[in-house]
Amino acid sequence: MPQNRRKSRGGSAPLTPKQKQAAIVLAICALVLVITIAVVSVVVSKAGGGDPQSGSTSQTSSGTSQVVTGGFDASKYGDAVLGSTDDAGKSYIDETIFVGDSNTYRYYQYDLLELDQVVAVEGLGIQNFTTDKSIYFKGDDNGYSIPDALAKMKPRRIIVMMGTNNADGTMSASDFASNYRTALEAIKTAYPYTDIIVAAVPPIPQDHSSYPNMSMETINQFNDALAQMCADNGYKFLNTNEILVGSDGYGKAQYFLSGDIHLKKDALTAVMEYARTHAYLGTEDRRPDTSNIPERRKTGSTGTVTTTPTPDTSTEKTYTAQYNVDKNVGGTLTSGDQKGVTSLSFKDLKSSSSVSVTAVPADGYEFIKWSDGNTNATRTDKDFKQNVNVTAMFGAKLVVSIEQGSSGEAKVGDSVRFSASVSDKSIDKDTMVVWTLDGVEKRVGYSWFFDVKEAREEPYSIKASVTVNGKTYSAEYKLTVKPAPTPSPSPTPHEHKFVEESRVNATCTEAGKVIYKCSCGERKEEAIAALGHDWGEWTVKTPADVGVEGLQERKCKRCGYTETQKIEALPAPPQSTPTTNTGEDNKDDTQ
Repeated sequence: MPQNRRKSRGGSAPLTPKQKQAAIVLAICALVLVITIAVVSVVVSKAGGGDPQSGSTSQTSSGTSQVVTGGFDASKYGDAVLGSTDDAGKSYIDETIFVGDSNTYRYYQYDLLELDQVVAVEGLGIQNFTTDKSIYFKGDDNGYSIPDALAKMKPRRIIVMMGTNNADGTMSASDFASNYRTALEAIKTAYPYTDIIVAAVPPIPQDHSSYPNMSMETINQFNDALAQMCADNGYKFLNTNEILVGSDGYGKAQYFLSGDIHLKKDALTAVMEYARTHAYLGTEDRRPDTSNIPERRKTGSTGTVTTTPTPDTSTEKTYTAQYNVDKNVGGTLTSGDQKGVTSLSFKDLKSSSSVSVTAVPADGYEFIKWSDGNTNATRTDKDFKQNVNVTAMFGAKLVVSIEQGSSGEAKVGDSVRFSASVSDKSIDKDTMVVWTLDGVEKRVGYSWFFDVKEAREEPYSIKASVTVNGKTYSAEYKLTVKPAPTPSPSPTPHEHKFVEESRVNATCTEAGKVIYKCSCGERKEEAIAALGHDWGEWTVKTPADVGVEGLQERKCKRCGYTETQKIEALPAPPQSTPTTNTGEDNKDDTQ
């Protein structure tokens, strides 16, 4: 021991064989560690899992080969996306009903909200939103769809959070948004007085091994389509994924159960807080009444309704039925002898009582429905188990007309133009007017040209229709296109055979004619030229003399007409001139 201490003080002692082996092992381990770190760094870098500021936009999902590319950018949709606001407070949440599937139902399961603030169905896909009837109320054995249930619950506003059950690759983003729009329109039709907010489809964590078909890329595409749908249709979009999605592009792991896609209590609490600080403000409460809202009844896990205690009927209760006209506009109420009123109240009604009330629209209006969803203008309430307080809703009657009238005629080859007129000027005729020919849709737009290609005995039925809040208004035009008349067979040509019917003989100075007649009654006439005179020889009646004209005549042998003609006077004979003989003349003669 002392010897060993001295060696230590003076310098390094040579390593023993075992120490050399240990040193070599340590060196190899260090080298392996360095190589492992380098390999992991390269893999993580390629997978996009490195520094979130490096600009990488893809992540490899653990347990799958799925790659998330990009993310949802809510900034593209302007005012449709709810921005940051002051905290709207607990009252804002108290006036809100949360609507959705299993993630929304957890608001009730985690005791964050009462059942009357949660309308959700576990496993519900957006395509079944309007048809699934899994919502129940106490004292009522009927199951209701979510839109019809909301009409009974009369919410100030709703936040709808659907889509997780559709993000398994079985539905495209465009189909998802289209089904979502149909669901929201059903809510508006059932209860038009609520403000509608669409929450983002919740994200899924990187570890979602229990639901391997779910895709964060699909969820991002869904949210893009949803935000665009909200921008196009006037809804508000609540981008809750701003707080639920982590820097890796997936849902924050602390908000989800291991390998699961369902939100924990902390996540739902964060969503409510986000809704309060991104509130839909500036709208007025449009609900006509908020009384007599039925209480929700919980359903069991198998879909059956849990039983409720049998009420004590030892003392018979009485009830009140109140009927109103929405804002006292559009119509009146009638019940028995009470007519033309805007409010009716019936008190001390027993469970066996029955009350009938009719909503009568005013001129230019039509009955839409009662505030509890009943679409019958005349309603009869009986078997009372609670008070009734409902409001009759009327709307200006929409009138659709075809500007060309209601009927007309055309012929094959014509191109007939039709144009529509709608009484409500807010209707976009270019996108809402639907033209049909004999019930078959032909065009959407303000006008339509019908190219007539075929004639028929019965008229064509041409309709212009507009559908608003599930109700269709139409105008019809009857277009008659008659077949061309069948041509009559050509008659056999008739050959005339004329026979002389009468004759007028020609004379010396006048023409004659012959009239011929056919057996068919047709006549024709032929002219006979005048004959002219047939003259005899000239006969001298008075001979001409010297200096005196004579006269001669001749007669027509046929008609005896006499023609006279003058004879020129004879010339006077020449006179002789006396001659005088002179000597010279005699000389000449002698010579």
